[in-house]
Amino acid sequence: MASEESVVLKTRGLFKEYKSGPVFFQKTVRAVIDLSLDVRRGEVFGFLGPNGAGKTTTLHMLAGISRPTAGGIEIFGKPFRCGQIWPLSRIGYVPESTYLPGDMTMTELLSFFARLYGLPGAAVRERIASMFEMVGFVLRERATFVRSLSMGQRRLLDLALALVHDPDLIFFDEPTVYLDPLAVERFRDIVGMLKKKGKTIFLSSHTLPLIERLSDRIAVIARGRLLRVASAQDFAAEGGLEPIFLQLVKGAS
Repeated sequence: MASEESVVLKTRGLFKEYKSGPVFFQKTVRAVIDLSLDVRRGEVFGFLGPNGAGKTTTLHMLAGISRPTAGGIEIFGKPFRCGQIWPLSRIGYVPESTYLPGDMTMTELLSFFARLYGLPGAAVRERIASMFEMVGFVLRERATFVRSLSMGQRRLLDLALALVHDPDLIFFDEPTVYLDPLAVERFRDIVGMLKKKGKTIFLSSHTLPLIERLSDRIAVIARGRLLRVASAQDFAAEGGLEPIFLQLVKGAS
């Protein structure tokens, strides 16, 4: 069992419900049900589930984008509630879908984010150059307007924006969507680099090979319920992640 000092992110009894359907025929949808997790400092924590399992809803609560219906969240050892900003300078977040202003250049957007997090001028320039190198944008591309970027390039820019302030805890929501195989390989390298630096990574995806390859521990979720948490080695020793995942998810349907 992990010590309290090693736990960066903790949830206890997390629920999320919302109303769906026409006004007079609304139904209550339970998107996340009694979710309790411990994520340890320096690990890659894989959050694996089929589409509609509650992964993005969970990430929205963990990042303070939406409020849980019930339950609690602790980040860096302190209770965290939607609307609080105290941990945000230490958190990076890559959303499932990319929403970037088209009338800014990549350099302008990265500079805006870096200054938003309080980086001084000299550090901003150095950090932006480092981020461009990390995600693979060459010098001539850096003045390109966002509206001119392909979806894959925008996804790489999402990664750079999430990491520009050197966060300690990074949430990735389907980070390889739109990426070609070469860019996926670059993403895997980035995760490896972050892990070596001691960063904590919460990697949410329905892409089983990505989770299996990168994660230290893996949580399987379906229909809003946590089905199992185990190390990648444990899943491998029991016959592999894929058959266990399929068995768990089919059993939850």
